[in-house]
Amino acid sequence: MNDQAAAADVLLKNALVLDYYPVALDAGPRPQVRRADLRIRGERIVERGTDLAPAPGEQVRDLRGVTVLPGNVNAHAHLYAALLAGMPLAARRPESFTDILTQIWWPLDRSLDADAVRLSAAAGAWDAVRCGTTLVFDHHASLACVDGALDLVEQGLGLVGLRGCLSYEVTDRGGKGQRDVTLQENERYLQKLSDRPDQGVARYRGLVGAHASFTLEDRTLELLEGLCSRYGVGLHAHLAEGTTDREVSRDRGWKDPLDRLNEYGLVRPGSVFAHGVDLSPIDMQLLEDKGAWLVHCGRSNMHNGVGRAPVDRFPSRCAIGTDGLDDNMWGELRATYFRGSEGGRGPLGYADAARFWLGNYALARAVFGEPFGSLDAGAPADLIVLHNFQKTPLADETWLSHLLTDFHPWDIQEVWVGGRRVYGSGDEPPVDPAEVQRSAARVWRGMGLDG
Repeated sequence: MNDQAAAADVLLKNALVLDYYPVALDAGPRPQVRRADLRIRGERIVERGTDLAPAPGEQVRDLRGVTVLPGNVNAHAHLYAALLAGMPLAARRPESFTDILTQIWWPLDRSLDADAVRLSAAAGAWDAVRCGTTLVFDHHASLACVDGALDLVEQGLGLVGLRGCLSYEVTDRGGKGQRDVTLQENERYLQKLSDRPDQGVARYRGLVGAHASFTLEDRTLELLEGLCSRYGVGLHAHLAEGTTDREVSRDRGWKDPLDRLNEYGLVRPGSVFAHGVDLSPIDMQLLEDKGAWLVHCGRSNMHNGVGRAPVDRFPSRCAIGTDGLDDNMWGELRATYFRGSEGGRGPLGYADAARFWLGNYALARAVFGEPFGSLDAGAPADLIVLHNFQKTPLADETWLSHLLTDFHPWDIQEVWVGGRRVYGSGDEPPVDPAEVQRSAARVWRGMGLDG
């Protein structure tokens, strides 16, 4: 499957449709379950109703009551980490978040060549689509391959047929010269998108990417703000992923991370910050007041041992992401909910679990200007078709319970993006697994690991 494959005219009959929002972009969430037929023309659903009559030349699929729901959205991901899955264990187990950065993440982004960037994006996208994820906010880094890297990520996503909002992680870790090329890659990509008018529903969008505040000099923050302002986009960055961000900033004589980013105009509408483990209630209010987004990455926080984010205090513009793990958004929601119900800060509750899930679609709607999360007439035909075995009834009052305890990747029969079936259960992968494995082994050697 690739980005250029044509969408067919299809009538999906007798579906049990769960969607989360009306089609109007200014509408709030209203999850509902209804029996309906969906008529798809090109990239969009053009009609929804009951007992729709087939049009001449239209493909007709009788779904016989199986569930159809919007494709999942991942609000913060690192597709370039796909080749870390199954890596050899380090000779010395990382004992701190700094160890994880210096022993794993930073060697990884220095070991990715152009081929590995493309293949990791394709492998990560293949993982994502098999979990029902159709849109990924990807935060990329590959210091050995900077110029054109976001085009390679596009290519990997395109092999599967997914949408992406892409950014390149600017950092000062490699000095001024390397910082400048990472800034240039963000600008090159944003200009490319600006010069390429959307044909129908946008496949890609861009943000300005940055690592965490503690790896960014003051001058770099000025340059990042300039990029955001020139292209009218937000910043996509890590924020307070544990205490390291604040501790290093204070050691350098800087303000705390969020205050410092705000001083340079980067806490702004449309900015997307990930983690927020080490944020105070005052910080949360600043994010709320500035119209910025905060993305919770619960499983990654546990994996890296950085602490528990105060999810009960996140601002209204909140969402969930997987960071460097798989793109299983149902699994991520469950971990967020179960961890929030564990002793300590108190239960997350059903209402907050719902607002995090629905926030992913609100973010996608804001950035793409499309009514993702709706399966009404006018919405993009980005959807999941489940298999015909569903143990318990799905209704308005049970949709969240199904997300929390019932839906799994193995329930997925098909995934559609823009009116095209991009995945069916049992499909062959879009890249040769042996080629991906050879690339992974090469990356591991570059990281100093046996592979």
